[in-house]
Amino acid sequence: MPVYMMWGANTDVGKTLVSAGLAAATKRSNRLLTFIKPVQTGFPEDSDARLVVWLTPSADSCLFGHAVTDAQLHTAVLAGLNDAADLCHQHNLPGITFVETAGGPASPAPSGSLQCDCWRPLRLPAILVGDARLGGISTSVTAYETLRARGYDVPVIVLAAGSHARPNRDAIQANVRAETDVVVLPHPLPALPATKNRTALDGALQEWLQNCAPAFDALLAQLVRRHQQRMILLGEAQAAAKKNFWWPFTQHSTVLQDSVTAIDSRCGESFAVYQSGNKSDTPAHLQMQYDACASWWTQGVSAELQPRLVSSMAYAAGRYGHVIFPENTHQPALDLAQKLLDGVGQGWAGKVFFSDNGSTAIEVAIKMAMRKYKHDRPGIIFARSPSDPGTLTQAQTACDSHPELHVIGLTNGYHGDTLGAMDAVAETPYNNDDQTPWFQSRGLFLQPPTVGLAQGQWQVSIPSEMWDFVKRHARSQMHDVQLTFPRREGVFGQRQDVQDAYAAYIASHWQQHESGRPVRIAACIMEPVLQGAGGMVMIDPAFQRAMAQHCQQHNIPVILDEIFSGIWRLGHLSAAEMLGIKPDIACYAKLLTGGMLPLSATLATNSIFEAFQHDSKLKALLHGHSYTAHAIGCSAAVTALDLYTDPTCNPNLREPDQQTPSLSLVSLWDDKLVDQLSRHARVQKLTVLGTVFAAELKTEGVSGYGATEAIQVAKDLRLRGIYARPLGNVVYLMVTPTTAQETCKKLLQELHSVL
Repeated sequence: MPVYMMWGANTDVGKTLVSAGLAAATKRSNRLLTFIKPVQTGFPEDSDARLVVWLTPSADSCLFGHAVTDAQLHTAVLAGLNDAADLCHQHNLPGITFVETAGGPASPAPSGSLQCDCWRPLRLPAILVGDARLGGISTSVTAYETLRARGYDVPVIVLAAGSHARPNRDAIQANVRAETDVVVLPHPLPALPATKNRTALDGALQEWLQNCAPAFDALLAQLVRRHQQRMILLGEAQAAAKKNFWWPFTQHSTVLQDSVTAIDSRCGESFAVYQSGNKSDTPAHLQMQYDACASWWTQGVSAELQPRLVSSMAYAAGRYGHVIFPENTHQPALDLAQKLLDGVGQGWAGKVFFSDNGSTAIEVAIKMAMRKYKHDRPGIIFARSPSDPGTLTQAQTACDSHPELHVIGLTNGYHGDTLGAMDAVAETPYNNDDQTPWFQSRGLFLQPPTVGLAQGQWQVSIPSEMWDFVKRHARSQMHDVQLTFPRREGVFGQRQDVQDAYAAYIASHWQQHESGRPVRIAACIMEPVLQGAGGMVMIDPAFQRAMAQHCQQHNIPVILDEIFSGIWRLGHLSAAEMLGIKPDIACYAKLLTGGMLPLSATLATNSIFEAFQHDSKLKALLHGHSYTAHAIGCSAAVTALDLYTDPTCNPNLREPDQQTPSLSLVSLWDDKLVDQLSRHARVQKLTVLGTVFAAELKTEGVSGYGATEAIQVAKDLRLRGIYARPLGNVVYLMVTPTTAQETCKKLLQELHSVL
């Protein structure tokens, strides 16, 4: 069923008269009409919605004549739309619905928000009644641009002023998109008495409606045709996508055409997806789904805050577009660099290097770390390519004059899909011979102890080969090592006994890795606290502290890959802060721009930067991207970082206290539901950190990324309006740092029901 929202470029431009004309045309076309005026000033005594009701008595009129919240408005209008659809189905007749706003796009809604922002969650196509009077070109184009900037489709602009409006019509048409038609009604608006003085349609209005009937009939037909075209395009999108796309991380042979999700629009944390329906019972329609994968872990703000990001991006696009960055500067990049240094880099970072995505930020970090290692060890000639000990002379092997540089990291790690980042992890499904034939694992990768919530307790799981070190240390300390905690905070506490055992384990394997081989560990790289792509696996903080401490004691640069974990994803500004680690290099992306644009930053200490200082440009960091530090992304990032930490915007901020000495997020996930899920028969363990809730499901056979247990759970969640993506045998829910706690509770309730 076509649904349109009626907007006016200004007050007193004839918005309700146009609604009345379309209502009369709908009646002539034998369609069922639903007219909704959600908010009306002067209601009920001076309600202009009565004009439409007089024409079509079955139409709804005003819903509210008093202050209400935006959410109440949405609920009421959606209920009206559902009732209209049911009515069409009952009578087996086509219908159309018009929802009329009050005032202009930038007029305030009852809550105080602008109407153009208030109605974004519905994102209904717009009919804009323009202003044909003197100055009307400006108000009409401004209203149009205001709606377009917020993602509204505006298929038609109506000028209700007769033939003298044609100059305005031509000027407006020249300044709007080609797919927007500017329509002039053939007769000027009639002069009408105040609504409160009317008891029925007066003669002047009836005459105007009769004279304009052919124009309104044509306009109605155009609106119905536009709706049909829109639904056809959405209906064909699945087949077109299957035909043309090569999706990432997708086995196309397993993707059925009907399972492709066609997204019509997004607002805040949800998007509207196309549902083909059942032709006999349910027509094609749009369904709102909560984005529970945060669109690959990028989304940062609620619907109320999203316009702030859009506005900052629009300003930067209009002012800068894109400008070259090396040896240049602009204010958005300066502002963002300072915010990063004062925020995630506080107390350790001195420089910011911008790039375009997480994987390239890691490539930059590896280059930085390797150069630093070489800079600090003058006189050693390093190998340029992977060394085969069989190709080195005996003398070279003996004196280790050409060592190959390796990294130390964790098994199951993931740092991106570019070749250098792939080589900086152990073999995984992402970089095996099928994926990366050139893959050469260049490092020592240790299986870490992990943490999960099971049966209401936070439990540390230690790999079998590590147990000897832990037991030996426990005997020397004459007490047992604690591995079970009632609260997550206990895991993050200073557990020096087990950390010392971990350090001994790391040192032993490090020595074995380098002993008798022409290799040297030159950098440490790890995802702090939580491995994302590896299955939402929480690493024992004591192990990562031990690894970082051992590296820095031996002057080995520590790289923290915070692409996923940084910038409030885990409930803190950075995962480094949670560990109490000051890295040498750290990488940030995903949440950096609030989920709007790709942008990444690699932060480094001044000591790392100094390793590149030289008279020759050939010794500089020769790495860059065409769109380095693009102003639009930097502006979005500056705004996003402000929104995350503004208590008037983010209801989840918790002020520092003795337990948490820095700004953090409150616990977003309901404790009772989390405890219930940790005891569920299908759940192996949970990971609950900040905005992340992940459930590892028990498996019967293949585990890890190739497992299928979570696929059906994700499908069932989608049927309940929650867009989830499986990650092997892990099903996860991810929200934004600004998400309401009640939303998180509802997500857990639905997951519990599905399980």
